[in-house]
Parts: sequence; structure tokens; C-alpha cells
Amino acid sequence: MNTTTLILGGGFGGIVTANTLRELLPAEHKIILIDKNSTFHIGATKTWIMLGERTPEQVTRNLSALSSRGIEFIQAEVQKIDPVKRKVVTSKKTFHGDFLVLALGADMNLGKIPGLRLGEPGLEAAAETFYTLEGALRLREILPKFDRGELVTLIPATPFKCPPGPYEAAMLLHEYFTKRGHRGNIKLSVHTVEPRPMATAGPQMGQFIREELQKRDIHLATEKRCKNVDGAKRLINFEDGSTAPFDLLIAIPPHEAPQAIREAGLTDASGWIPVDPKTLKTSVDRVYAIGDLCKVPLPGRFKPEMPLVLPKAGVFAEAHGRVVAHQIAAAALGQISPEVYDGKGYCYIEMGDRQAVRGDGEFFTLPHPQMTAQPADLAQKQAWAEEWVRRYL
Repeated sequence: MNTTTLILGGGFGGIVTANTLRELLPAEHKIILIDKNSTFHIGATKTWIMLGERTPEQVTRNLSALSSRGIEFIQAEVQKIDPVKRKVVTSKKTFHGDFLVLALGADMNLGKIPGLRLGEPGLEAAAETFYTLEGALRLREILPKFDRGELVTLIPATPFKCPPGPYEAAMLLHEYFTKRGHRGNIKLSVHTVEPRPMATAGPQMGQFIREELQKRDIHLATEKRCKNVDGAKRLINFEDGSTAPFDLLIAIPPHEAPQAIREAGLTDASGWIPVDPKTLKTSVDRVYAIGDLCKVPLPGRFKPEMPLVLPKAGVFAEAHGRVVAHQIAAAALGQISPEVYDGKGYCYIEMGDRQAVRGDGEFFTLPHPQMTAQPADLAQKQAWAEEWVRRYL
């Protein structure tokens, strides 16, 4: 029997699922990928855009290119999802599938913290962000004009995708202002709700990041829960009563599942979709959730009372996509797939001066996840990004 697989979301996970599934299934099996955007770009390139090192055109690709690979692309907004019937209502039409892959990623909601969005009652919005393409472009215009004062990076909520991203950006900003001769007039700091940088990766990686920030005179304040931001006074207020002044505030927006996902009834109290850690299956037959949307519990813990979940990052979504494609292809062909997710992943962390490290993590290990930092450089990260685009788009 020929099948139709609906893939909702054209990010890392959705694109890899579609490509891998196309390689595994005969052409008569239909693969449809739906995304509200017409283009894709690797999130790791946003700091390059923020710093004026790349243009959006250089890092963006059209999702319509998938059609040449035997994948039908529909640009439409997902409005409603019936997971039991595998029915998806979009802004263009309604689709039905034999298999459904939820890969819509996370929405960003600055409004969860008072003062972090325009129009917040009684508070003037103050934050910028590089976590969106539009925000990175705004910062590209703002940073050349900023030559003195307090530049604060704020992480007000977890989880957020690309856990090293804020720390990487702080180190790249150190290099940016140093090259322009302004670093001595600018105080850089990171205020985070986390107990340490990249907390799920473990204390070794957290200490490594902390020491690299210290080398660059970047202040780090951990376990700082943001109460609100007073844009008029240029002040961050924390729940412990402390404050942090700023002249320029770069915030990592709180993340949440898209509305259509929240209304579909698949999320738990965390706001994300719990899945089987090995197969990414949800509680509904033939429905999978991958990438930022899903909650993958980890077997190990650093503290007995604190359960852990897999961090949100494109490399995990990519691995999820491959596993799910094998699971679906096997089911469509009446087989059983041995492919399962192994909990492994990596990320590149830029540190300035074309230097980087590659963090290699094993998140299903006991008694707790492990991540080690290996020497790398900017060229390796660039080569990874370019090869990924060539392979899948």
C-alpha cells in the first residue's frame, strides 16, 4: 500500500526526515513537507549576520528546492492538528496522512517576561535578540554605533535552543569590540537563570565556558531569575531583589511550543511533547515529534532530585529525523526498523579569533550525561554548515 507522510516544519529535523525517507521509500510513497516560511537557514549563522560577516542571502536557501528531490513542499501555516486522525488544517488546505511528523520547532515569546516586547503595559520594551533573523539584522545596524556602556546578555528562561549560543555570542562580541578599539569602554556580562552554562552537558563543560568568559573579562551571573525589564530605567529586575543596569540588552527569548501543537493535546505539563527516547514516537500511533518540540527524558542525573531532558539543538533534530525516517519507512514496507536514537550529539562553539571548540556529548550515559571539548576552528564550523546545506537542500 502506498503511503503519505506529512512532515510539519522545514527546519533541521523536518528537512532531514524528508530527505532520508525519500531515500528509503519507492517514489510512489508521497512525502509532503509543510512550513509557513519559504526559506531555511542554519541557526548557527545568526551570529555571523549580527556581526556583519554574512548577509541573509548568503545563508538562506529556498525550501522549494526539495521538489527536485521528490519531496512536495507546501508553504502554508499549520492551524490545527488532529493527531489521532493524522489530519492537518493549514492556511491553504487540509491534509491527511498515514504518518505524521511534528517538527515545527519552538516559538519565541519575549512577552513572557514583562518589558521584553513592544507594548508591554507600563514598561518600555528594551531588548534586542540574535535568535531571530530579523533580530540579528537589527543588531547588525545597532552594534557599530555602540561604543561605550553596559551590554548585557540575558537568558531569562529554559529550555532554549542552542545552549552554547548566548555564551558564544558574548565571546564574539568581545572580539568585535576589541577590533574596533572600544572594548575598554564596554562592560560585557551574561545573566542566566541556569545554574551554570550548558547545565545538561555537565560541570566540566560549564566550567570550561566560565573560564573562557573570565579570560575575556565577561561577567557571568548564574541562577538569576528575571522578574521584569524596566526599559525606561534601563534596568533588569530579578526575583532575588537584585538589579542589572544596561545600555544595550540582548535577550534570549523564552521558548514555547507553537499554538497548534499546544492545542493538539500532545504536550505535558512541561509544555513540550513527551516521546520515546529511542524512537521519538508520541502517545499516538504513527505520530512522531522531533527536535525542539519534543521532550526526551535522560536516564542519568547530576543531582538525584533533578531529572534531565535532552537539550534543544539542530544536531539533535537532525539525528531524530534520520531515526524517524527509518521507523516510518520500515512500517510502510511492513518491516521493523532497528534504527534508534543513541543520545549522541555535538556542537561547535566559536570563541573569537577564528578559534572554536567542538563539544561532543553522550546524553544517554550513566550516571549522567558527558560532554568533552575538542579543539576546532572556525573553518570546521563553516565547512559543517556548508556541507549540511549541500547534502539536504
